[in-house]
Amino acid sequence: MIRLEEYKEGEVVLPEGELGKGFCILESGVLEVIRGGRILSEIDMPGAIFGELSELLSLKRDAVIRAKTPSKVRHIEESIASIVDKNPKVALKLLRTLGRRLYRMNRVAIRQDEDSNIFEKADKEVVDETANSNKVRILIVDDKPNIIKQLTDIFARSEWVVESAHDEASAIRACEHHGFSAILISMALPDETAVDLRRKLKTNHNVLNTPVLAMIVKGDEPALKKALNSGFSDCITKPFDANKTEAVMYKVMDLDSSARYFKFVDDYLYFKVPEDLSNFVINDIKENMDNRIRNTINEGIVKLIIDVSELEEPSEEAIEVVGEFAEKIEDMKLPMRGAIVATGDDAEMWNNLDGCEEWGICSDLNNAKEHLAQEAVSEEEEE
Repeated sequence: MIRLEEYKEGEVVLPEGELGKGFCILESGVLEVIRGGRILSEIDMPGAIFGELSELLSLKRDAVIRAKTPSKVRHIEESIASIVDKNPKVALKLLRTLGRRLYRMNRVAIRQDEDSNIFEKADKEVVDETANSNKVRILIVDDKPNIIKQLTDIFARSEWVVESAHDEASAIRACEHHGFSAILISMALPDETAVDLRRKLKTNHNVLNTPVLAMIVKGDEPALKKALNSGFSDCITKPFDANKTEAVMYKVMDLDSSARYFKFVDDYLYFKVPEDLSNFVINDIKENMDNRIRNTINEGIVKLIIDVSELEEPSEEAIEVVGEFAEKIEDMKLPMRGAIVATGDDAEMWNNLDGCEEWGICSDLNNAKEHLAQEAVSEEEEE
């Protein structure tokens, strides 16, 4: 019996724990192989066979096959022995499928063995890799130097490490060397390079679970549809809006986006108000305020520095953001000592905001640190 089934994103194609019969053929879409909540691999090649091992080995399925994108799957619900008896060519196709899997497993084993041989690494590489091990690493695949430069400048704001590749071959080589936090591929690369590369990267153990994003021109709906249907995690549009691009990247990498504005430095919370206070940025800051205040309390930090020095003048938007943040701290009756880094003739006006009346107005960050340290000494002397 043969039946063609359509699956929506997230629907289970083959459940775990059942004893299977026959096999399945992917007609279209992208499927995920999941074991223990972890994505092991993807199936995205039309005509790919899967689900046959359960019957061949008489074992219950130990992984879930789930649709990553809307997919069509042909279920062959007949014993493999019976199918092969009727059509011997099926046996050859099954052998090729198993052979390709074994080949990929051997490649992974070889790479892992090479990576474990630290004696083959130069001392400088070891030092550099250690220094960058905790940093976000982004791979940009595009043949346009200007695009790579623009994205590199955007990601530098978050201190992310950026590498680039100009074609499929160089991208694959980069991923064979080490993993990445995210990969961006231009949909404008020749032919089907972007889609083919995304599929090939999902067989590389270094980036198997890495989000892969498509870069498309704003308004190019066919490219957007193609990217999402091909299994890309998300899309960023050209020309780039720095804040929106960063927001998408933080989301797909599951990072705390508030790190763009709030940081713990030494023993104080540092809030840098960006020069570009668009509605998008303002909303992003406000959405993260409560969480950052809670984290500050959990860390036992009682010092706060708000840096507005990048602003040419105190705009209404900046006053709104700083004022709301200060009011939240005051309303929660937190024993925090504050300082504001501000320059220009209007610097003193920040003391007019509710909650900021007693805060020090400082010319630079070092001055703000000294001010807070002196306040702490004065409080101890009074006690």
